[in-house]
Amino acid sequence: MTGACTIVSPNYLPFARTLAQSYLRHHPDQVFFVLLVADLHEKAIFDSEPFTAVLMDEISLPDIKCLAMKFDLLELNTDVKPTFMKYLLAHHGLETLVYLDPDIFVYSPLAPVFEMLKWANVVLTPHLTAPLPEDDFSPSERDHLYNGTYNLGFIAVARSPETSRMLDWWEARCLREGFSEGRSGLFVDQKWINLAPGMFDGIGICRDPGCNMAFWNLQERSLVENNGNYVVNSITPLCFFHFSGIDVDDSAILSKNTARFTLADRPDLASLFSNYKAEIIRNRVPGRDSIPYGFDVFRDGSVVTRLQRRIFAAHERDFASEDPFDPKSRFYDFARRHRLLVGKQKIANSTWREFKPDDRRVQLVHRLMLITLKLLGAARYELLMRYLSFISILRNQALFIRD
Repeated sequence: MTGACTIVSPNYLPFARTLAQSYLRHHPDQVFFVLLVADLHEKAIFDSEPFTAVLMDEISLPDIKCLAMKFDLLELNTDVKPTFMKYLLAHHGLETLVYLDPDIFVYSPLAPVFEMLKWANVVLTPHLTAPLPEDDFSPSERDHLYNGTYNLGFIAVARSPETSRMLDWWEARCLREGFSEGRSGLFVDQKWINLAPGMFDGIGICRDPGCNMAFWNLQERSLVENNGNYVVNSITPLCFFHFSGIDVDDSAILSKNTARFTLADRPDLASLFSNYKAEIIRNRVPGRDSIPYGFDVFRDGSVVTRLQRRIFAAHERDFASEDPFDPKSRFYDFARRHRLLVGKQKIANSTWREFKPDDRRVQLVHRLMLITLKLLGAARYELLMRYLSFISILRNQALFIRD
């Protein structure tokens, strides 16, 4: 028996519905499972969905509340992947299982994948199958070194002792260190799989251009529509397209994660994207899709920040066996005493790319750094920069944010 699955929090339910419908259209004899990552304990509301819903407390995760405090939404959704896959293989009699990210759409049967699963324990797709041009566009080859060789928006497995060994290894790493933390060489569940082909037997690398077509490999692949079917590079049927980084409500955007291509550059993708965005909008169910995530605030409504999560992760053993979201918990008291609480106003996400060189505040920091260089001298200034690089990893600030 074969099954397929994805993982979402409630805000991504329209994507899960669309994926499940597209997958089952081409694999009607299979079952599609969706793990709901949220503080939910009743799933009757999902009975009418085109998929079989699974809640977090069904899959034998250790101490869900601590995991949900340790990891943010992206991290938690990705880090429970091996645990969910292990659960499905063990409890639903599956011989093969396909995981697909929710922002994927299936256009034809996944024949190349199932053909590989006749001999492979695990099937992966690489981000790149040919060198990228040497230019300034992203993603670059260096970006893929940063984020991982294989795209874990897709993985397929066949039941075997070696698959179980790989899933156990992957699960342990994800649940312990599945952080999105580039400075320490970590990127959720994905980066670990760089190691898998060298450590486990039967790892199949699928280079079929119809599998996992996405913004990161568009320089290798073009698309044509033939009587309602999509064909890659004029030869290969499109099995599934990964709409990673899409903005459904922006008709022009290809992906927020790339500057290499736009939809204006790629007219071959215009109808594909237009139709997909329309499907997602059609599959919105406002009340159900707005179910609270629940793990982004303390029980009193105070916002949980990334710094709080990282400090909790560093001191996790000190706060075991209690609900860290409870305002009466030891961790809440710890956060209050160390002035880590920020109130109920959510903080906008930002990255270093948003700091502009001509911003007066940034220029002030640069002047202070120049003064520091002159005061310390080059050797001690370099040592300071190395320390600041270390301490800028939020978990490492537990060295001084502690009892």
